[in-house]
Amino acid sequence: MNVYKISILLLFLWIITSCKKDEVKSTPEQLLYAVKGDNPAIYNQKQQQVLLRGVNYNVLGDYWQGNIAVPTTKSYDKEDFKKMASHGMNCVRLIFNWSKLEPQKGVINQAYIQEIEQAVKDAGEYGIYVLLDMHQDAWGKSIVSAEGDNCELPNNGWDGAPEWATFTDGASTCRTTGRESAPAVIHAFQNFWDNKDNIQDEAIWSWAELVKATAKYPNVVGYDLLNEPGLGYKPITQELEKVAKYYRKLIAAIRNAEATSNGLEHIAFFETTITWNGQPLPGIVKTDFTDEPNIVFAPHNYFESISYELTIEQGYELLQNLSKLYKMSMFIGEWGFFGDTALDKQKLMRFAKLEDQALASSTWWQWAQAPGDPHAISWDGTVYAPTSLHLIELDANAHPTGNINDTYLRILARTRPLAIHGSKISFTSNPETGNFVMSAFAGKEQGITQIWIPNWNKEPQISGNNIELLQQKTVNGGWIADFKVEGDYNITINN
Repeated sequence: MNVYKISILLLFLWIITSCKKDEVKSTPEQLLYAVKGDNPAIYNQKQQQVLLRGVNYNVLGDYWQGNIAVPTTKSYDKEDFKKMASHGMNCVRLIFNWSKLEPQKGVINQAYIQEIEQAVKDAGEYGIYVLLDMHQDAWGKSIVSAEGDNCELPNNGWDGAPEWATFTDGASTCRTTGRESAPAVIHAFQNFWDNKDNIQDEAIWSWAELVKATAKYPNVVGYDLLNEPGLGYKPITQELEKVAKYYRKLIAAIRNAEATSNGLEHIAFFETTITWNGQPLPGIVKTDFTDEPNIVFAPHNYFESISYELTIEQGYELLQNLSKLYKMSMFIGEWGFFGDTALDKQKLMRFAKLEDQALASSTWWQWAQAPGDPHAISWDGTVYAPTSLHLIELDANAHPTGNINDTYLRILARTRPLAIHGSKISFTSNPETGNFVMSAFAGKEQGITQIWIPNWNKEPQISGNNIELLQQKTVNGGWIADFKVEGDYNITINN
């Protein structure tokens, strides 16, 4: 074979190899990304704006157990995703804990990663995106009062960090008010922000190990960096600077893990802090804390639920204004009401109206809470309810009773757009009447807007301008309708 032929052969092989690499690195259409700026939003690869609505799912959480006979969570069940999808949910905030991910320093629990991976794959079968959330409450399950502590307000254990990463400096476990007020919790956070014994570096490393395993899944919407972080006892400005530094280090580690695993890039989600020195004083990092473009502001909203400092409307406006300062899309990672369902219904309706107006995404707290959850059981493990109802009721053995919260689920399942083509978007959706009205501007190019419609025993009546119904696909619990849209368009659905 002469040199010319060899050159042609090598060129051909190079082209084939390059094509294969391009195929491996091609971006799946369902992968989401965030856009910052004056009109921030979450988009898919078709440049449709995506709304994510769903629930927190804590079945893989690693909680303190107050009574060995009363489970802290229900068992994992793939069917839960099917049920969620039947109520129009397309997002799950999946809780995991550092204590189970890295149970010994420097040792990753690969079986736990496989459980998380399986949940991601199972959710994907039902069109559900997964937000991976490194969860903690009051630092970790090893900070719990003992009888000898003689506390007026003893502290339940909670969830989060492993015992080997818990440095309390011998501080008291007794609470003064809420769960984060115990000095032991404050000292544990202080030692984390100060990176004592490199525990902060270990948390980042364990996060990155999980990312290496999950970055390949396009239905992973992103990573919630740390749930409801608390601050230590040093000056609050110093503490917030340490939080910002941690976020930057963690985002860099995540991006490196995605790249080295040949994975996809996913959205980073960050929260406000919730306490300083044990006091209920939320803090926010500076608006220029990062130059990361693929990022979302993900605060929690419990106004008129846990906090009564502001009304639902005032609290929502505050968080919206913060998201505008960050020039980021807003995702409410937790919200919920836990009183009498009949009385709280109107609170849900008010919240639903606000998030529709804001075109915001959210995940309700939570799908199901077991009676043995630290939120629901006494410090000594003797007092707990025989059943617990969030959306799905569980008995004391953490088994579903068959009872569901129809009132709340109807509001959460209301008609809404899933993916939207265009700009100048607005919509209203009334879960009581079933009426939905939407308008947007498609610009010069035609596109597709997709809408979820619940099956409320009535075939939906659809009308509008500059739209064409391409398909109305029957799915479990309702329909998914695809509309070809152009120009100034509007869609009205009566259900």
